[in-house]
Amino acid sequence: MVRVSDTHHPSSFDSLTVYVFLLDECLISQFYTPELSRLHESYKKSGVGFMGYFPNSTSSQHDIAVFAEEYHIDFPLEADYEKVFVEKFDISVTPEVAVWDHRSDRLLYRGRIDDSYVRVGKRKLHPKNHDLEDIIALWINYETNDQLIEKQAIGCFINFDQVKK
Repeated sequence: MVRVSDTHHPSSFDSLTVYVFLLDECLISQFYTPELSRLHESYKKSGVGFMGYFPNSTSSQHDIAVFAEEYHIDFPLEADYEKVFVEKFDISVTPEVAVWDHRSDRLLYRGRIDDSYVRVGKRKLHPKNHDLEDIIALWINYETNDQLIEKQAIGCFINFDQVKK
């Protein structure tokens, strides 16, 4: 189980952190950057923070900085080459999110951002389910339950054979 003290950027006790796992070369990660930026901007005054991690060592520090600039990402981005946060949150693809509730000190959600992607290479024009935004809204309204909600993320695989120290 992940504890709040184990997370990289613990926030105040009345906050939520969305951990986003990305890969600069992944077209699906690139596709979701406007939505992630919109959600970050929309909810940052409500105690919702975003933190991005790049788990593949092919994403250099320079590549991460270029990604942030090119895709207008205004929340912190860091490498996770040793897969510390990938393993803590049981992440398997990029992009995938893990949503941590600091009020209850637990993981609320893990999975896709929305249902735009049916599979790699097959995207809907209009997603019907906005899973990440829905869990944020539930948290803001104190309506989350005790069960971890999981939705299968579609994306680029994380290379678990690659650990860069």
